[in-house]
Amino acid sequence: MRKIKENREKMYRSRWTKIVSYMLVMVMAVSLFGQVAVNGAFDGTGKQAGTGVIAGLSQVEAASDTSIDYKAALKETSVAIEKKLTTYKVEVADETGGTSVVDWYGPANASIGGEWAVIGESRYGRKNVLWYRAYYENLVRVLQVAGEAQASADGTTTGGSAKTVPLKLDSRKGTENSRAILALTAMGIDASNVEGYDLTAALSDMTYVKKQGLNGPIWALIALDSGNYEIPQISSGKTTAQVSREKLLSYILSSELTDGGFNLTKSDSQGADPDVTAMALQAFVPYYTGRITVGTELQKQIREAVDRNIQVLSDMQKTSGAYSSYGSENAESTAQVLVALSSLGIDGRTDSRFVKNGKSVLDGLLYFYIPSTGMFKHVDTEKSGNQMATEQSFYALVAYQRFRNKKATLYDMTDADKACVMELADCSVTISKTAYTYTGKTIRPAVTVTCKKLDGTTITLKKDTDYTVTYKNNKMPGKATVVVKGKGDYTGSVSRTITIAPTATVISSATNTETGIRLKWKKTTGAEKYIIYRKAGNGSWKKYKAVKAANGCSFTDTKVTNGSKYAYKIRAYADGVYGAYSSIHTVYRVKQPALKVKKTGKGRLKCSWKKNTKANSYQIMYGTKASMQGAKTIAIKKAGTVKKTITGLKAGKKYYIRIRSCKTVNKKKYYSSWSKTVNIRA
Repeated sequence: MRKIKENREKMYRSRWTKIVSYMLVMVMAVSLFGQVAVNGAFDGTGKQAGTGVIAGLSQVEAASDTSIDYKAALKETSVAIEKKLTTYKVEVADETGGTSVVDWYGPANASIGGEWAVIGESRYGRKNVLWYRAYYENLVRVLQVAGEAQASADGTTTGGSAKTVPLKLDSRKGTENSRAILALTAMGIDASNVEGYDLTAALSDMTYVKKQGLNGPIWALIALDSGNYEIPQISSGKTTAQVSREKLLSYILSSELTDGGFNLTKSDSQGADPDVTAMALQAFVPYYTGRITVGTELQKQIREAVDRNIQVLSDMQKTSGAYSSYGSENAESTAQVLVALSSLGIDGRTDSRFVKNGKSVLDGLLYFYIPSTGMFKHVDTEKSGNQMATEQSFYALVAYQRFRNKKATLYDMTDADKACVMELADCSVTISKTAYTYTGKTIRPAVTVTCKKLDGTTITLKKDTDYTVTYKNNKMPGKATVVVKGKGDYTGSVSRTITIAPTATVISSATNTETGIRLKWKKTTGAEKYIIYRKAGNGSWKKYKAVKAANGCSFTDTKVTNGSKYAYKIRAYADGVYGAYSSIHTVYRVKQPALKVKKTGKGRLKCSWKKNTKANSYQIMYGTKASMQGAKTIAIKKAGTVKKTITGLKAGKKYYIRIRSCKTVNKKKYYSSWSKTVNIRA
């Protein structure tokens, strides 16, 4: 069993590594014009190196329209990118040496279908928490694989410990770290501590950063400045390689060609490349605008270099408004220039320096757009959309829109909100039990919060880590509130209501009185009122009367008929919550008789009353005390008897006398109330 488990874990780690490797190799394999993919998709800078189409992503037929609204293109492209990178299939190498197709959910850690899409969508402001979380989870798995490999190689601590581990996503290409840093920062996540891994630390080593030539320092600077990251100190013994912003800036400045502009090889004979020149200007932006300050002399050099290269880019623009690289006008080169201009505060649609033959840089970029598809072509001769061209064109349009809306630049991500934060209202919040009965103790039901992931699986959130729970009014009868408040990656709050019912009401008596049937019951803790239900005869139960608790625990039903049967039950009510019904009390209405008494001789008193046709018998009670203490009772068993003489009384002694009717049903006796007491001397 242990061996099987180890093999599964090995396969899992291998699959993630091969998925990412496949996506990188795929870009290399379809290189345009024989160009080696060292300058773009493969090294993570985002420069075109091939068709860059992710396996399983549909292609569309081209259409030409030079009068496209960039806002409409932005909206359509945003939707298309998110849709394409939600659920798709990727072919990867398997354990047998062959290949298999796997389902993929969300953006990957890759230069196509990965970070650039995340950066564009985040800076555009598109809300789809599950989509961003899918990218984060995909990246974390890659970090774990890379971290294990790095730990195995050099013996360092793996991620998740108290110590943040410096991590290189690639041993040769620092732009892999830079690209991931930008995506994370755009999502509002600190890239210096991602599940225990520090992606910024690798960029503190100048030797490592320069392995890619100019690309490395450019993107290291852009990445570090995106979130104003502090540059970690390099390990002892390598202080000469310690990266600083000044060192990165000086390196980029020193790479400028004699006639201005930049290229990857620093070769004057090859001339300036619009992509690299625009990227260098993007790196200079925070220092040119003053968002980040360096020494006076270096600041001056930056300003002069930017001003020179703005003109270089202007001179390189084609009459179509677009830019050419490796002999072909293309969307990606044009996109990089639009990003640079927008970040420098230059309008790529109206600035006269960037309008040729009536065509602006924005026009040049939109020329590659396929209307209503959300896709861009790489070059005009293509008949279908290109994923890399689409992603780069999209974030270029985002950069332009942010400029127009006076927002922070594309790569000034200090204003980024955390894209992974999920509204608790979008999760499933359930309570273990919602209905309780009052016990005198506080009620705290268990809370379960679950959320669906992009792949349809469900995760259960952790109490006090992802959310907190508080309770209100959770002791007394009524409605209690459970408040679940988001924490960490979850925000907002959700309330759930639980009910605490009053205890069951207990009827203590149901008796006949002079005016009707009087009910009495025991007080129920927390009750606001009591609801009385009545059934007359063999009829149905009806809600009959509500008695406020403040008015006591009794009620006299005066709407009753002599000889008729009535059943009652009561339940307490508090804040919209009903308690359980009391037991049912059945009683017959028996009207009390009116008693007349007169003396008929010494020690003799004659009692008379009107016949109660609904009664079966009567009781007479007499005694010498008004309290009837020690009184005697005479049973009158015949319903028709309406007279009775009491004899053997003490002459001249005062007597107190009363009478009541009785109705017997199924051997149970139901008495009327006693008549008014008559006092008379015998």
